[in-house]
Amino acid sequence: MSAPPDATDFNTFFRGGAFGAYDIFTKRSFADFVHRNDINLSQAIVTQEGAARLGALAFGVRGTRAWFGLIGVDPQYRREGIAARMMVDAIAAVQAQGVRTIELEVNQRNVAPIALCESFGFTRRGELLVWARDPKGPLQALPTRRYPEPAVRAVAQIPSVCWQREPRSIARAGPVALLTLPGAYAYVRIDDEFAQVLDAGALDAIRARELVDALNDRVPHDLTLNNEPAESHLGEALRDGGWRIVERQYLMVRTE
Repeated sequence: MSAPPDATDFNTFFRGGAFGAYDIFTKRSFADFVHRNDINLSQAIVTQEGAARLGALAFGVRGTRAWFGLIGVDPQYRREGIAARMMVDAIAAVQAQGVRTIELEVNQRNVAPIALCESFGFTRRGELLVWARDPKGPLQALPTRRYPEPAVRAVAQIPSVCWQREPRSIARAGPVALLTLPGAYAYVRIDDEFAQVLDAGALDAIRARELVDALNDRVPHDLTLNNEPAESHLGEALRDGGWRIVERQYLMVRTE
């Protein structure tokens, strides 16, 4: 039995037109990603030829739901049916655990993976955008702490848009800063000069603008927000606040 895939494996798999030539993960960020999203690497589907890793698919399970969070094939071995075979094995593996719904996000530039997902019964449930903005000024310390899942759930009353932004994922992220305004919130994780909005929500356009203003005023770091629905209240406020779209994805869902 092969060893579970690691950051080096997925950095190799995530190459090419959609991913570029740079590493996606460090050893630390990979371990964090796996922990935060309940990915069990020991159950990952790995395709191997001798000592060479050709591809892997890693997933997380929460009750009757699964998330295919990491799917990659070495660029040298693409178009050989490896991804399709891994998808068959992964679907069977999660179904054996009682899973009824499988979710994943796929880059809109990845035409072949989108077609592959649709061939396995996944349908597009929405467009998710990755937003980013440049640093705003000298770095300042924001208070951070750990928030248990019930506390996150009490604040994030707006339904989660995807697996990575669910209360459980936020609670498992470690110390974070919480910005709250009437009808709006944001959980922010800060790592040196970089920061990421792990989850955010606003009840309407006015509150969205107030939240973006607060993020711009209080988080001077290089800042990103992943997987924001294209139609959300935050979109216009982010654009007006100097943010830009850096990636577009589809949320894909398969339900038994």
